[in-house]
Amino acid sequence: MSQLKKKTLIISSDIIDAKMAGPGIRYWNFAIELSKYTDVTLLCPNECTLDAKFKIKQISSSTLKEELTTANSVILQGVTLWQYPFIKKSKVPIVVDLYDPFMFENFEVEKSSANVNQLHLSSLTIILDQLSAGDYFICASEKQRDLWIGMLTAINRVNAKEYKINSGLEHLIGVVPFGIPIDEPIHNTNVLKGVVPGIYQEDKVLLWGGGIWDWLDPITAIKALHILSLKRNDIKLFFMGIKHPNSQVPISKKTLESIALSDSLDLTNKFVFFNDWVEYGLRQNYLLEADIGLNVHRNHIETRYSFRTRILDYMWCELPIVTNDGDVMSELVEKHGIGEVVHINNENILASTLESMLDTDVLQNYKVGFKEIKNIYLWENCISPLKEFCLSPVKSNGKSEMLKVKGLYNIYNIRIQKLYKYILKGDFKIILKKILGNKTT
Repeated sequence: MSQLKKKTLIISSDIIDAKMAGPGIRYWNFAIELSKYTDVTLLCPNECTLDAKFKIKQISSSTLKEELTTANSVILQGVTLWQYPFIKKSKVPIVVDLYDPFMFENFEVEKSSANVNQLHLSSLTIILDQLSAGDYFICASEKQRDLWIGMLTAINRVNAKEYKINSGLEHLIGVVPFGIPIDEPIHNTNVLKGVVPGIYQEDKVLLWGGGIWDWLDPITAIKALHILSLKRNDIKLFFMGIKHPNSQVPISKKTLESIALSDSLDLTNKFVFFNDWVEYGLRQNYLLEADIGLNVHRNHIETRYSFRTRILDYMWCELPIVTNDGDVMSELVEKHGIGEVVHINNENILASTLESMLDTDVLQNYKVGFKEIKNIYLWENCISPLKEFCLSPVKSNGKSEMLKVKGLYNIYNIRIQKLYKYILKGDFKIILKKILGNKTT
């Protein structure tokens, strides 16, 4: 008699549909790959219109409770445990996805806020809640794994019980990066050159592959484009998305700043182009028409532990990359020779680097290194640790040894799900006022 498939419940905290941001893309691909081995149900906050070989449902408390009764494991990320705290009381092993260390992102988002310390406290509390509840953890890189092992150690989730099971802790936390589709990208429609007004067939296109988030540095990129525009008129910068697919997520401050700078330099729709958002299934057309993929950021703590997800799309389409140093992606770019790493955030150096690369023969030289790296990051290879856990899910025995952190864990008793709409909008000031009352300033 054949053994019944394990049932995997995947909860996406973000929109999954034709237009998706990083979290949605990650969980969509998790569902695709894991459904080859387990019986997958994917829950998302919207009514998904995509076709799939697995079940997709819009999440609600009642639906989630029903799915938990038959699930063998549940995968989640972000604020899901805060919105649905009853997950922690279920007997289902919980996989916590820590690929996004958002407490570092929020330093950049809220650095000018008078309540930045309290705002960090709320982020840290969400993280600690996840670290206390998880039975198995995944992250995006070995550098991230070191970070999370440190935090798990601090609350005694790394303890003698866990060490006895596996001294390398592979049973507790694994590396599951973003991946690359196994199918080669196919250009099936013209989208940029000769299509977007102001971008011509003979132009060289610099592509900003994802959203303009507050912890990135589009300002230096736009200033570099201004320098290039004074010398030649055939280099264009195209931002693929400025409006998050989730309408509840407000446009970022950095986006507004970027548009204002571009307007002030008279670059908008002449040399710099801002697009609303590209459908996930059409993104390869933009990538294949572009000449260079940009990843420009500052070298701060968020950068060190980041995993720039859209760079995987650059790799998929063999688009030469220009990036700053400080993150794991810049190390890959240098190691495999698939682009150039700019070590100083300076528009003159960036402009010079871009111009020197845009000779057709030079660009072709970067494509040699893509073959090996693409195989490493195929989705089917990336999910291996997650697949192994979902095929044999277990509750953590070492969880009973966890220490409590005074001043943070008392917040867990609050009915956090009522705050979800504020968390989703990133309005941590309202969250803190409701959590801490008059303690906020």
